[in-house]
Amino acid sequence: MFLKRQHPVWTAGLLALSLVASCADLGTPDYSDQVGLRDSIQGPFYAFPPVAPDPYQPGDERLSVGYFYEGGRSATIPINTVTTNYFIFVVDLNRPVETLTGGQFPSRDRLEGLESIEFTTAAQPFWGSVILWEVSIDLSEWTTMFVGFKSSDASFEGIEITLQSGEIPEDPAPPGPPPPDPVAFTVRASAYGYANDGEWHFLQIPLQDFIDRGWEPEFARSPFGMGGPTVRAGDQLLIDNLYFTKD
Repeated sequence: MFLKRQHPVWTAGLLALSLVASCADLGTPDYSDQVGLRDSIQGPFYAFPPVAPDPYQPGDERLSVGYFYEGGRSATIPINTVTTNYFIFVVDLNRPVETLTGGQFPSRDRLEGLESIEFTTAAQPFWGSVILWEVSIDLSEWTTMFVGFKSSDASFEGIEITLQSGEIPEDPAPPGPPPPDPVAFTVRASAYGYANDGEWHFLQIPLQDFIDRGWEPEFARSPFGMGGPTVRAGDQLLIDNLYFTKD
C-alpha cells in the first residue's frame, strides 16, 4: 500500500501491527490499584496513578481513536484491524519486516492510564506510524486534538503530525475505479509546545489548522500519524493521552 504524502520521506509502505484494542466505552476508569499492569511494560515504576493533564470528567465530549489512550471518553472509534488499523511505516514492501522504520513497547512512564507507548527508531532513513481507516469517517464535530510526547533524542526534534482525508464512494467495488488514496496534511509538533528536552509535553492542536491546509474532516481517513527523519537508530519517543474534544 502506498499513500500520497506532502512530505517526500513519508511516501512509503505500511506494515500492520497486531493490536489488542477494546471496543468498549471505558467511561471513568478506576486505577486505584496496580492489578493488571503488564509484566511486559518497560522502564522504572512511576507513581501510580499519574495525574493526567485535563482528566476526563463524566459528561465531557471526548473521542478516543483506539490507541495511545486508556482514559474515559464519550465516544470511541476502535481499531478493528479490518477497516481501522494502526501501521508502522516500512521502507520496502517486498521486505516489510527487515525495513520497518521502528518498533514499539509499552512503558510505565506515562501521562495517564497504565502505559504509554515507546517508539524506537530503526536503521532506516525515516520513522513513522499512522492510524489509518479504509473507510471515510466524519470527524467534523470534533475540533481539537490532544496528544503527549516525551523525548530528548535527535530523531524527534522535528516530529510531524499528520491527518489524512479522502472521500470513499459508497460502492467502490469493480467495475468502477478504485477508491482514491488519502491525502495527508502535516503540522509540526514544535508549533504547539513540544520541545525535545526529555520532559512530557501535552499538545493542544486545533483541527482548524489541518482544515486550513486542505484536510476534509467529513472524509477523514486518518485521525493521527507521526513521523520524521531518523538521525540514529535506537532513538526513543514516548506517546500518550491522544484524544479529541469538541468546543
